[in-house]
Formats: sequence, structure tokens, C-alpha cells
Amino acid sequence: MQRLLLLLLLTPLALFSVGLHAEDTAEDDIDIDLDDIEGIGVNEDAEKRLLRGNFYYSYLVGEYYQTLYYLREWKELIGSDTTPETEAEVMRAAVYLSLGLEDQAEDLFYAVFEEGGSASGDAWYFLTQRLFSAGFYGRAEQAARNALAASPALSRRYDQELSYLLVSSISEQDRVEEALIVVKGMEDASIWTGYARYNLILAMVRQNFRSRDIEATIDEAIFYLPDNEEGTALRDRILLISGIAAMERDKHAMANRYFSDVTLESVFTPPALLHYGWNLLAQWRYEDAIQPWRILQQLYDEYHPAVVESYLAVPHTLELIDAVNQSVLAYERVEARLTDMVGELKQLNQEESLGNWLDEWRQSNETENWGWQRQALGDLPQSQVTRFAQGLLKEEAFTQELARLHDLDRIRADLAEAMRELTLWEDILVQRRENLEAMGGEALLEQLEERQMDVLRSILAVQDRLLDEDETVFSYASRSDEARIERLRSVVPAVTSLQKIGTPTRDLAPYKERWRRMRGLQLWSIYEAQPQRKWDTERDHMILRSETDKLFRQLENTRTSLIWADSSWRGFPERVGVLQQRVAALDSNVAEIQRDQEALLTEMTKQHLTELDERLTLYLAQARLALARLYDDSLQNEFGSLDYEPENEKQEAVK
Repeated sequence: MQRLLLLLLLTPLALFSVGLHAEDTAEDDIDIDLDDIEGIGVNEDAEKRLLRGNFYYSYLVGEYYQTLYYLREWKELIGSDTTPETEAEVMRAAVYLSLGLEDQAEDLFYAVFEEGGSASGDAWYFLTQRLFSAGFYGRAEQAARNALAASPALSRRYDQELSYLLVSSISEQDRVEEALIVVKGMEDASIWTGYARYNLILAMVRQNFRSRDIEATIDEAIFYLPDNEEGTALRDRILLISGIAAMERDKHAMANRYFSDVTLESVFTPPALLHYGWNLLAQWRYEDAIQPWRILQQLYDEYHPAVVESYLAVPHTLELIDAVNQSVLAYERVEARLTDMVGELKQLNQEESLGNWLDEWRQSNETENWGWQRQALGDLPQSQVTRFAQGLLKEEAFTQELARLHDLDRIRADLAEAMRELTLWEDILVQRRENLEAMGGEALLEQLEERQMDVLRSILAVQDRLLDEDETVFSYASRSDEARIERLRSVVPAVTSLQKIGTPTRDLAPYKERWRRMRGLQLWSIYEAQPQRKWDTERDHMILRSETDKLFRQLENTRTSLIWADSSWRGFPERVGVLQQRVAALDSNVAEIQRDQEALLTEMTKQHLTELDERLTLYLAQARLALARLYDDSLQNEFGSLDYEPENEKQEAVK
């Protein structure tokens, strides 16, 4: 899971036990020109270059599943080429580490060394970053050395960061002498050199290394840091841990110099001011010791742990310089303030208030994704619980558990969405089955098949008629033409009948001539229009056949759809039910883990607040004890100043 930035380290032990990671201080830089990645464009065809660029780009933008896909495609393309294959495995290990699959990444890491081969410096560089972030310092050192050996011509930015990773990995293994040698080869003015020297200083302090070398490394780190916001923050951090280390070695003058150089605008200022005052107090510079604590109380929140500790420091110092009246007044103010804080803390240290505090934070981060897709979680809400729990919020263990709670919330939200979709599928399935049964698909299909047979018989009859037209005398004649021909035919019997009568007054020649003319005109018009009519008839017949074929296909598709619809929902409700049971079981398991996580975070917060309550109660008891002692001393001094003689009092009593 992604780490949150540690804002402040309050105790020397914490300062000396935590190394500086680049991701904790500098923003991830993914604005990288792919042309700078080694090997692209050198002895590779266009497809290989494209796939290689794809998986590097997807890795840099955080699309790790796409990276695995492109890696597989690229590995299949390169075949048995040893060097690219090794590079693919190295990058696969880096992706696995990014996804939190540490065991799989470890297996790949050792498999690469067992099988041999070489990879580009870029692949080793990305793997080094992930190994160092995961805390595998020995493997990170080995990967960094491989990167530098494989690509001596890496860009200056990569080269310095790799050297930082190498120095830090060696420093985390407490091999100070080797780390010093590597640091000497780095650029003094680079910010990466400052990070490397910081981690080296921590290793030196842990190993109780030579004071002269520690001081030289501190001076170099402070002097060469860039004059920007990032450099200033790192400088303050180095000065703080250096001052605390000097205090523990009883080099108070040097510690004064370190503490006084810390700026007043960083997260390291409160502990620096607090330790500065204690360091001055250890030198018997009582009046000077009060000044850093006064500044601390004026600049920072009264609930800050360093401020709370300074409450008792001021009256204690006033008491040491015999400023009794001022000390009493200061103790009274401290007692009143601590009494209010203890009462308020007891009211807040309840499961209900702590649960509401966590719920408010969870609601503010509902839009953020979970797992490796998560970008950054929001801060805890500004409330009294947050003010009291400032020290807890700086602990990495608490922030990691808080991130796990967020992931569990998002997983449960995804499971609820999956259950909603399954329920929707179940409802749609019921609705479709009811519609299918209501429409009477089988009966309707039988009716349509009967109509299909009728239409088919009609079409066959039309086709037979068209075939017969080619054999008729007056083919493709219209109905009006047929009626005229029929009338002309009916004239022939009449003329024949007149001829048989043989009346001298009847001249049949005009009738015959007219009949012949009409018959010729009729035949001429029929034969003249025959080609066009034949073409129109065949065209209409083809259109009819085409439309009927479409209807037949629709009917066949309908029949198939009904068969498939009937078979598709068979067993589907059971499958949906099984999936719903699985999702419900997963949700139940996640809910149980979520409750345990909530209880864990509540218990951690409650324990921290309880410890803070005990500490504040102890401070309050010390303040009251100091007040009682000062009042008692004042009374003793007052009685001692009176002229009191017990013998004279006894004689007066006898008289």
C-alpha cells in the first residue's frame, strides 16, 4: 500500500531507525521521454519498438495490468532472444512489486539470476525503485549495481537516482564504509546526493560511527543542498536529527548550532525548538532555554505534543532560577490548561466519538479507488480527536491500517454494485420469461408457418402462370386486351350466322373489313407492348420473390430465436443464484474483516489517547506537586522568619 508522508519524528529512536525514501520526500516523476529509454530504436523493428514503448509507458502511468499484457505480447514477439526476454522478466518483477505480489516478484528475481542473461539499465532501474520501496535493501543494492553496469550511459537524472538508491540500500544494511565510497562519486549539488547523505547519516548514528566523519557528512549535506522548497525541507530534517545526535554525544554547542539553523516554517520546527530548549537547559543556560519554548507555544497548536511537553518545561526552568512567583503563576496556568485537556480527552476517548471520527474520514474518501489504483487519500477531518491524535497520525503503522480500512470499504462497495447488477439480471430474466410466455410464441409460430405455406403456394402458382405465358398466342396481354379479343371472337359467330341467312340486301364486306382492321390493331398493340410488359412482370415477380424470401428468413430466425430463448434461460436463474450466494459470502467475509479493522483502528486510537491521557495526568500531577512544594516552601520560609520561642510559650501557659 502507498505510504503516507511522515510529517514529524518526535523521538531520537524513531529518527535514527527510519531511512529516507525518495517517494517520501519527492513527487514521482513520470514525465519521461520514451526516446531516452535505452535500446528503443536500436536494431529493433517498428512492432518491437511499439510494444516496448507501450509497456514502459503503461508502467510509468500506473496501468500495471496493461503492462503485463504488453510484456506478454512483446515476449512472444521477441521469441528466444535472451536479452529482451530477461528484460521482460525484470519488468514483470517490478510490476508484481507494484501490485503488492512480493512472493511472485521474489521468485522472478532469483529466476533471472539463475537463468542468466542481461537486461537494459532501465528495467533494472525500475526494479531497484520497487525493491527499495518494499524494504528489500539487499536485492535493491544488487539491482542498482546491475543497472549501473548494464547502462553506464544512463541520463544524469537516472544516474544520480540510481546512486542514491545504491547508497541508501548499503546504508540500510549498516555498511557505512562502502556507502561513503559511493557517495564520493555523486554530484554534490544534486538533491539525490542529499537524500543519500541523510540515510548515510542515520546509518552512522546507528553504528556510533566516528564523530569526525559524521560531522563532515552533515556539513557537506547541508552546504550542497539546493536552495528550493525540497532542499529546505531536507536541510531542516538533517539539522534536526544531527542536533539530537549531538545532544546524545554531549556536544551541546554543536547541537545549538544545528537546532538554531532550522527554519520556523517546516514540520521539523516544533521538535527542533523543543530539543533546543532542553539542550540549552543542559548547559545551565536557563533564561535562554525559555525562549525556544515560548516561540514554540506561540507558533504552534496547543495540542501539539511538543507544545504540551513545553508547558512544564517553562515553569520548571523558572523554578531553577529561583523565580518563585513567576514559576507559581506558570504552574497554575499549566494546571488549569492540563485539567481542561484531561477532561476533554476523557470525553473524546469513547468508541462512539472515535467511530464517528473514522466514519467522517471514510465518507470524504469515498470517491478514491482502492489497491494499486488509489492515488492519494485525504487527510483526517479537522476535529478535537485529530488535534489530540497528532502523534498517532505520524505513525506509519496507523496510516497503513487506515489505508487498509479504506480498501475494505471500496471492496464492499464493489461487491454491493456486483450484487445490484446480479439482482437486475434476475429481474430482467423474470420479465423476459413472462413476456415470452405471454406472447404465445409457439402458437404464433405455427400460424406464421401456415401463412408461409399459403404464400409459397401462391408464388408457385404465379410462377407456373409466367411459364405458360411464353406458350400462349397473346402472351402478357392485359385484362382489357383479353376482353377486346374476347369481343372480337364473339363477332365471328354473328358474321357467320349472317352469311348463312344470305339476305340479298345485306352486304357483309364492310363488317368483315372492320373486323379485320380491329383485329390487326388489337394484335399490333398486344405485340408492341409485349416486351415492356414481360420485363415489368418479371421484375415484379423477382421483387415478390425477394420480399417473400426475407419473410421466410425472418420466420426462420424467429423460430431459432424462440428455441434459443427457451434454452438460454434454462439454468440461468440457478447460475445467477449461485453468483449471488458467492458475492454474499464474499461480502460477509469482507464485512467481518472490515469490523475487525474498525476495531483495530479504534483500539489503536483509544490506546494512543489513553497513553496521552496518562501522560497529561502525569504532567498535571507534576504541576500540582510542584505547586504544593512551592507553597510549602513559601510557608516554611514565612514561619521561619517569625520570632517564635516555644519555652516562653510554655511558661506563659503555666502561669
